[in-house]
Amino acid sequence: MNLIYLDYQSSSAGEAVALTSSVWKDFHDVQQLIYATDENFVAPLRQDIQDIFSEKNGAYKDGPSQLWLVRKEGKYVGRIAAFIDGKRNEEMTLPVGGLGFFESIDDDKVAELLFEAAENWLRDQGMEAVDGPINFGERDKFWGLLTHGRYRPIYQETYNPAYYQRFFEDRGYQPHEQCLTMRGVVSEFPGERLGKLAARVRERYGLYTRQITKKTLRRDADDFAAAYNVAFNHNPYFKPLSGEDIYPAFQAMKPILDPHLTCLAYNKDDEPVGMAGLIPDLNCFLHGLDGKLNLFNLPRFLYRLKFQKERNCKGIAFGIAKDYQRMGVYPLMVDAMFQSGNRHTSRTYRYVDMATIRGHNDVMVSTCRQMNTEIHRVHLAYRKALVEGASWEPFKMIDIE
Repeated sequence: MNLIYLDYQSSSAGEAVALTSSVWKDFHDVQQLIYATDENFVAPLRQDIQDIFSEKNGAYKDGPSQLWLVRKEGKYVGRIAAFIDGKRNEEMTLPVGGLGFFESIDDDKVAELLFEAAENWLRDQGMEAVDGPINFGERDKFWGLLTHGRYRPIYQETYNPAYYQRFFEDRGYQPHEQCLTMRGVVSEFPGERLGKLAARVRERYGLYTRQITKKTLRRDADDFAAAYNVAFNHNPYFKPLSGEDIYPAFQAMKPILDPHLTCLAYNKDDEPVGMAGLIPDLNCFLHGLDGKLNLFNLPRFLYRLKFQKERNCKGIAFGIAKDYQRMGVYPLMVDAMFQSGNRHTSRTYRYVDMATIRGHNDVMVSTCRQMNTEIHRVHLAYRKALVEGASWEPFKMIDIE
């Protein structure tokens, strides 16, 4: 995979350039121009983005991808990525590509150059529609365009200027899927009610929980994957995971793992039937570091991580096996995390953000509301036809207004 430079003045494409560290710098530097005066913006970790376009990402191994940059008067003023998730497309009747990591100054010509390049490339690859902006790979991060709730983003959450919505909709992109971030105050969780519910669930169904710990990561990865698969195997776009898939992510999160923010639920036969995972929101500690944890920034980050009082947490994965969704497994897991360590979570974290909750997932939205969380930010994933006759049904969405 290469990066292609587009010239604003001539609208012509230069030669493809291999993704060296200096080329990646050009790609990342677009954000410095776009968000220079935006106090809410926290630059995503550059390495997180680069890892998505590397062998570390399973989707990268299974499908092609391409990056573009627009250069105007010597400055990099726009960027975009296009990609194809090969395995996910095997399960779909409509060949759909993706685009993401879009950034542009408020200039329609820059946006047009980027969209045109990405769409033409996907068309040449045989795609009949395109989703965007989305992540290349799993749906737990960098998904959707921010349309409501212009606050500081949480870790690995998309943030963008308001005018991006016009860029997409003026070019025929239609809302396809709604992604919610639901926020609650940790200390205001209904602890007493949760405790009573959890006690009844344990007694009635023989369910129990345990936490993910640094000493048991390998076993926990297997159980987490098993719970994920039975929770989501009936959903559109489902792609099964194994412990081998999960374990590297667990290892990467080991330095920031807080066991009190994790929970696995089991039935009386010791089978995993639910999983819940939160992490400290790293964006509380990453402001002003320009997405770089280098020798200069790392000490600042570690100091904040240890001593900074402002701390929030982010939900990254919640799932319950379909046959157990009416048995109170979610309250059981939340209660376990809420009570853990003498209510460590409510003493340590102010807000909890439940990210990437799909607007069409009525059960999850309702359950989150029962935990005193409400919609705080909304992202939309759009879809556009690339060929005549391509059709689909968009997902149901909540009326935010």
